[in-house]
Amino acid sequence: MSIAKESCIKRQEIFQGKILHVTVDTVHMEGVTQPAVREAVWHGGAACVLPVTADGKLIMVRQFRYAAGKALLEFPAGKLDHPGELPAECAFRELAEEGGVKAGELIDLGYIYTSPGFCNEILYLFLGRKLTPTSQHLDADEFLNIEQYTPPEVAQLIATGEIVDAKTIAIFAKAGSYLQGV
Repeated sequence: MSIAKESCIKRQEIFQGKILHVTVDTVHMEGVTQPAVREAVWHGGAACVLPVTADGKLIMVRQFRYAAGKALLEFPAGKLDHPGELPAECAFRELAEEGGVKAGELIDLGYIYTSPGFCNEILYLFLGRKLTPTSQHLDADEFLNIEQYTPPEVAQLIATGEIVDAKTIAIFAKAGSYLQGV
């Protein structure tokens, strides 16, 4: 059987939060008579930035992630704050908020779906260069440490399982050609 397009024929609203919206949808699939049920999480999108210092270090943040139950080492990232916010604006903001630096140059690395089996979240990826220090201004409930690593060190931390955050692994892979010789 070929890939069938699915369309929603009935939606049950389960939860509406500040960050996400959850539904249980009954869908019709082309070429199939029996409808199927899809649980879906709807998210407004986010941006992640891999900041590279003038001396070739990568700025990362270590923060406790409640759902994971532990602190994770990641590149700075955050959700788009409002409909219509440009992903690059979000990347600039999050880099300053979490990383304490401004980027003079942002390079678009594309985007990824974080968990397309049940969630529509798109995460826009950027490489930040020409960094200058600025004041870090975290949210009231946000606590993190800023750390710096070389690209080979990040590769090793991924290989050994110290870095397990999917967006961090994805952006590191997407930025590979920019990190050669750094």
